[in-house]
Amino acid sequence: MQRRRTEPRSHDEPRERPTPPVVRPPSVPEDALCSVFEVRSDRAGMRLDRWLSLELTRLTRSRAQEIVSHFAFTAQGVALGPSHRVRAGEVIALYRPRWEEPPAPREVGLLYVDDHVIAVDKPAGLPVHPTAKYHHNTLTSVLAERFPEERVVLAHRIDRETSGVILLARSREAERRLKQDFAERRIEKTYHALVHGVVEQDHQVIDAPMCLHGGDVGVKMVVRPVTRGGMPSVTRVDVIARLDGFTLVAAHPETGRQHQIRVHLAHVGHPLVGDKLYAHGDEMFLACLEGPPDEARMRKLLLDRQALHAAEVTLTHPIEKTPLTISAPLPADMRAFCEERSATASTVPRNGDTPTR
Repeated sequence: MQRRRTEPRSHDEPRERPTPPVVRPPSVPEDALCSVFEVRSDRAGMRLDRWLSLELTRLTRSRAQEIVSHFAFTAQGVALGPSHRVRAGEVIALYRPRWEEPPAPREVGLLYVDDHVIAVDKPAGLPVHPTAKYHHNTLTSVLAERFPEERVVLAHRIDRETSGVILLARSREAERRLKQDFAERRIEKTYHALVHGVVEQDHQVIDAPMCLHGGDVGVKMVVRPVTRGGMPSVTRVDVIARLDGFTLVAAHPETGRQHQIRVHLAHVGHPLVGDKLYAHGDEMFLACLEGPPDEARMRKLLLDRQALHAAEVTLTHPIEKTPLTISAPLPADMRAFCEERSATASTVPRNGDTPTR
């Protein structure tokens, strides 16, 4: 783990504390689980049920309306209805009856620490935020346990099935600058992906506009011309290792669309190994929402998660203004997949190495 400290912190110097707890309404059972959300500025003005269906992406609008009608409150404990219009910075407390959530890995490695920035290596299968299924087994919950006396804020997010580097801020100024740098595409991200088929081109640029599909799967994206609603989307792809029927590639997204790497690689005929939605279609995706894939589905998927790893981020330190590169090693499942398919040890990156571009 990289570790760097600036001047020692005085015992009298205040450390930012977590947000004070919200007021639990008397009508809410003591054992109910509470998730606290802060409304982003770009979602201000939305109806509460619409906003919640975007926060919990696998929640239907009707289910969001049901939850809001019974379990949504302000930070002061005032009940809210589905038609409430959310405001930027507003804190929403969502109480839900305790349920038995699915297991998820909670071993999160530290990659880098200083007084303003933390980088962690998120395991595949651990969601970043609470969802309709997960509450305790989330990255935010793990970090709250590890840093109980601090306000540690995620600067960005990755999908539950994606592993790798996530940046966090330890101060409000670092949070502001990191989020701004992500929004303005000043932070370069490199992902490693295992894809079906042997990619012939050593280097290629996939320039294919994207937008929401609009079908039964609400989160699904599709390549579509700008004239039909597509948003500009560009991904650079470099081959790392060609395997027996598969390829390990490095993908560098130049834009930040939802599912961009997965959609772009599927678009050029090389969907990700284990990608339930873009490699195997809606039926596989919806079936796996109900529970882990059975043996027959695993024979098609080959891995129980999409083979996508956030391998490296390169940025300017938000406070010190110095260059900073943070890498996460290729996880065991993707490495084993490569080794089983005759990749030589020298071609598969170790210890987070990323091929020179």
